[in-house]
Formats: sequence, structure tokens, C-alpha cells
Amino acid sequence: MRQKGPLKQFEEFDAWSFSRLGESICSEDVKFDFPRLASDENILSSHVAYWEVSGRINAKSESVIRFKGRFTAELSCVVCGSGVHNVIDFDRHLILMTSETQADSYDEDTLDEDTDVVACPGAINLRDWLEDEILLACPMFPKHDACAELAGRSWREEGADMQDTDDYQDDTADGQTQEVQRPFANLGDLLKGGKK
Repeated sequence: MRQKGPLKQFEEFDAWSFSRLGESICSEDVKFDFPRLASDENILSSHVAYWEVSGRINAKSESVIRFKGRFTAELSCVVCGSGVHNVIDFDRHLILMTSETQADSYDEDTLDEDTDVVACPGAINLRDWLEDEILLACPMFPKHDACAELAGRSWREEGADMQDTDDYQDDTADGQTQEVQRPFANLGDLLKGGKK
């Protein structure tokens, strides 16, 4: 699908027809600005190198939209706050349903990690949808390798300090011991019971 007019046509984009016709568009055909990507306070800078949106009908006769691409970003490190350079590839498949009820009742056990089910009752804004997928591809807790190592070391040291407190109980010690409350001790049994 080549860009034939203003970008307004993508503000009310018919994803259903697009998938039925097996259409495809990419950044070489259409130039989108991504305002939320530019204004996100956790993204210090970004550049979308390439994106592609394609549609198809799968083996179950379902309409599927695929979002694929690559972008680079300087993301704010959650430890030190300075920029972490990331090259991020994304490749997501969205199965379209006509309502939230249909989407919610879909058997998600049949899906892989790159596929999701979404409600699409009518026309959508294609740029916003693509921008959502780009933002979702960003790591939730970006860290420099050195910062991650420092944070892990700090956590381990805090754990070690807990052994020096009166609340710490050595289960291997001789003599009478106090009963230690473990709030999640039965969690494994509960989970096993729920899977029966």
C-alpha cells in the first residue's frame, strides 16, 4: 500500500480490510512522527530506524496485524538516571476480535509470547497503535551493566545484614528455637491445588 494522500487516512484505518487483503506498509512508504516516544520522560532520545505493518488471515480464518521494526533509544537508567543505549527489535502479532468480550474469552494458552488478542470494533489510528507497540517493546527497568551489578551487590549485602539482626533465625542452631512465621510457606500447595 503506497501513500496516496495525507496521513489522515491512517487516523481511521480499517485493519480488517487491511488484513483480509494481505496488505503491507512500511516506513519507506509512510512517514510517521511519534509524539509520545519523543515526550516520554524516561526516553532521553530515540530514533525509529524501520517499521513495517502487515496483515493476513491465519489458519483459523482470524484477521492478524503484525507490527515489526527496530529503533534505538537512550533510556533513563533506573539506578543512576543517566542514559542507557538500547537497540530494540520488536515483532508482534495481534489477532483482531470485534469486541472486548470476544478478546477476553480467547484461549490465551494457544498463543505464543509474541502474539496477543485485541478488540478492534472499528477503525483505529494506525500511528497510535504502532507507537503503542514501540513503547511496549522498551525494557521496563533499563540499567547499565555496572549499575545492575552494583544494585545486585547492594541487595546481597542488605540480605547479609539481616543475619545480624535479632529477627534472624538460624534453623541449624542447636537448642530450642522460636517458630518463624513464613507468610508464603503454603503458597506452593495452594498453586498446586488450583491446577487440579
